[in-house]
Amino acid sequence: MGVSASYQIQDLPLQWRAAPRRWGHPLHSLCSYFAMFPPQLAHFFIDWLTQPGESVYDPFSGRGTVPLQAVLQGRRGYGSDANPLAVVLSQAKTRVPSKRALLKRLADLEGSYSPHAVSIADEPANISMLYSKTTLRQLVWLKERLDRTNDTDCFWIATILGMLHANHNKSGPQGFSISMPNTFAMSPGYVAKYIKEHGLVRPEVDVFAMLRNRLERLDLPTAKREGGKSWAHDATTTAPSWLVQRRPKLIFTSPPYLQVIKYGKYNWVRLWFLGETSSDVDQRLMASASLTRYMEFMKSVSANLRHVIAEDGYLCFVIGDVRRGDDDLNLAQAVWDEVLHDQGWHLHGIIADEIPQDRKVSRIWKNNSGRATKVDRLLLLSPTPQKLPDVVPPSWAQKLSFANARS
Repeated sequence: MGVSASYQIQDLPLQWRAAPRRWGHPLHSLCSYFAMFPPQLAHFFIDWLTQPGESVYDPFSGRGTVPLQAVLQGRRGYGSDANPLAVVLSQAKTRVPSKRALLKRLADLEGSYSPHAVSIADEPANISMLYSKTTLRQLVWLKERLDRTNDTDCFWIATILGMLHANHNKSGPQGFSISMPNTFAMSPGYVAKYIKEHGLVRPEVDVFAMLRNRLERLDLPTAKREGGKSWAHDATTTAPSWLVQRRPKLIFTSPPYLQVIKYGKYNWVRLWFLGETSSDVDQRLMASASLTRYMEFMKSVSANLRHVIAEDGYLCFVIGDVRRGDDDLNLAQAVWDEVLHDQGWHLHGIIADEIPQDRKVSRIWKNNSGRATKVDRLLLLSPTPQKLPDVVPPSWAQKLSFANARS
């Protein structure tokens, strides 16, 4: 299937793979997240398939890569997710406060902070083992006063979530806790054992000072940027009527893979700060080894999206191959064959994108990396047959910022 007279659809990965590895706005790295695709990928499809002012939607928004990239490219960015962690991160990136407003709010919080007014006696032992008493008191103070329904507070919450745990390096702690992986939190029992075996000492860090330093590296707008919206939503249920009226031109998303990871389990520290439990969150999210159940899930999701997408719009599912016994399952092809074909979607192609092994989060488990494989596939669809636009290679030398983004 041709994308243009001189370009084939299977060659498209050459476009985003040509980008520098660290390409992208600093806000993309506000907080790490499992199974996140790079901003280069979202940038290419948004630039290729939409025009400035049009709407882009991700119903599994994760850390908010798609809605943020849409905002930076002058589109309206919308993101929903059933995971409260994802909702907070996506909201922080679609409704970005000014740097001035953020600093004022932090100064107000710090000015009213009194360590003697904060009790940490009832905090879980799993949390207390990670932070010094001074640091934990500051975190609890912020946890109790920040309101995620307020855009400025939500941004600070998202920033804190990204710093609750991180590796230490020669320059000192990068986060507030004992040295831990930045992307995920191992089980509490494992962490407790590791602390004891290696004699780890909880660092004495000033949360307020570290947050101010973090803000300096985020390239924030001089005025508040309300470029979209994020909300809690189960993608198997009917989308809100206002979104249907918006008719997104592009829906670009990566639905859950076939039981690769439990998002709540490996984010138990961040969920503590949100007042959530990992077990409750994982009960809300799709995670099953049953191929039949997965197909029913995708059937509901794609049927709902047909009511949302613009008639001349595009839908792109990013779906990774999964290991089934000794074989690799091309899950994207299976979803097309068993679900999408019968719903009347038009298939432009299934694009194979091989992921370098050193860029996969699952490499941390070495020989026990689960069911994820090194191949992602992009199912490119539209609700009716239509010609794809010609490909114009993006200029990766251009750095997007809020200063030149227009909705």
